[in-house]
Amino acid sequence: MGAWSHGSFANDDALDWVAALSASGSGAIVQALARVPEHDDEYLEAPAACAAVAAAEVVAAQAGLPAAKLPAKVSAWVAGQPRPSPDLIELARRAVERVLRASELRDLWAESPKSAVWQAEVAGLLARLS
Repeated sequence: MGAWSHGSFANDDALDWVAALSASGSGAIVQALARVPEHDDEYLEAPAACAAVAAAEVVAAQAGLPAAKLPAKVSAWVAGQPRPSPDLIELARRAVERVLRASELRDLWAESPKSAVWQAEVAGLLARLS
């Protein structure tokens, strides 16, 4: 059974993405965020949504507003990075809004009794990106 919880890094897809961050650096952030379609009629699968949320958490951390439970690998990576550009912060914000609005990840959490906890976690991320 894989990891699955309400935290931004508490699932296998996000943890796999952290490995990509370690290997590819900031390119992994842009790639994960750019994979999120802007239009709601384009399906956003859960793995891409999880990666986008994790990437947005890294952007928030680079901006000085890290999540309370940031993985050690992510904290170490962020420590050596400059502040993200306003364009990257905006891209991250739009990606998170899209995940909350229309995504397989949102649909999966809607079926869970912990849906409100997940929504609050992602809304907190969105607030840190605003």
